[in-house]
Amino acid sequence: MQVLKARCVTVSMAIAAGLLVNLPAVAIETISDPLPGGAQGPEMVVIPAGEFRMGDASGRGNDNERPQRSIAFDQPFAIGRYEVTFADWQKYADANQLPMPDNEGWGLSAQRPVIHVSWRDAHAYTQWLSRETGARYRLPTEAEWEYAARGGSQSYYWWGEQLDSSEQAPRAHCRGCASSRLLRNKTAAVGQFPANGFGLHDTAGNVWEWTASNFTQRFDGSETQSAGLLDNSPRVVRGGAWNSGPVYLRSSMRDLKQPHHRDYALGFRVLRELP
Repeated sequence: MQVLKARCVTVSMAIAAGLLVNLPAVAIETISDPLPGGAQGPEMVVIPAGEFRMGDASGRGNDNERPQRSIAFDQPFAIGRYEVTFADWQKYADANQLPMPDNEGWGLSAQRPVIHVSWRDAHAYTQWLSRETGARYRLPTEAEWEYAARGGSQSYYWWGEQLDSSEQAPRAHCRGCASSRLLRNKTAAVGQFPANGFGLHDTAGNVWEWTASNFTQRFDGSETQSAGLLDNSPRVVRGGAWNSGPVYLRSSMRDLKQPHHRDYALGFRVLRELP
């Protein structure tokens, strides 16, 4: 693996998220690795090392979200500030002479999350990013995903115990989240809804997100591990989607898809390991 030559780093304050969930505002470091030809890779947020309780504490979740387990991350990592967009995917498709995934004819698709990509498609994209940047990109394990998606909270949703959303200030994009009527039957452009305490957008709703982990009915340690490329078992998807009800947006919610599956409510975000 070659040494990364350069990266763009900015620091901002997660003030809005702090006000929403009564979490302290924290400095957010963002990274965007350069690609050949002057393009930039996805914007990434550095997630601090720490510990959290993975799974459902409310009693309202499914059996496969319990019992809770303590998961510790000794090293920070970076994860996509947004879901990978069609604009991000276009760079990959152009570089590899690949057809673009179906965008369902939804307008302004460049800033919408890429859809109709399988687990293997997403894995191939992370391998390409790794080759082009010299950094190590991959899909997050479901433990990494939940830790990042919670943004420092342990509540039912990352923002609290109740949906508590109005059409004037929706928390997320789902069926029943009071999203704009213009978005009711399609994805939203990334970043339109409030960021969580780590500065990540759309970790609840918009599209389901692939993780690296195999799906198991009960926590058995595999949620911290990545599945093998040739393993055909179901993979964990997280976060709910634009066509999901609010109950699917809880931070501990786990569902499964076969690794070859593609649909219009399924995308992903990437993880970048840090030196």
